[in-house]
Amino acid sequence: MYPQFQYFLEAYCLPGLEEDEFWAAIEEFEKNENQEVRQSLLTEVQTILKNGDLTVAKKMIQEHGNRQFSANETITWLHHIEKKLT
Repeated sequence: MYPQFQYFLEAYCLPGLEEDEFWAAIEEFEKNENQEVRQSLLTEVQTILKNGDLTVAKKMIQEHGNRQFSANETITWLHHIEKKLT
C-alpha cells in the first residue's frame, strides 16, 4: 500500500537500532537517497496523515520496523519524518 514507507522501514529502521537512532533514521535516509525517492516517501507520509491511515502505518512500523508504537507515537513520528523531508 505504501511501498516507499515500507522500503524506508526495512532499509533504515533495523531491529538493532536504539530508540533515538530509530527516530534519526530519516537523516540517514536523506543522506543516501536521491530526491525522487525522498519525495516519494514524503508524499506517502503526507497521504497517511491526510487519510488517517494510522492503523496501517502502525502495523507497518511493527512488521517492517520492528517497533511497537502507540497511535500518538505513530502520529508524532510521521510528523517528524514529514518535517525532516520538507
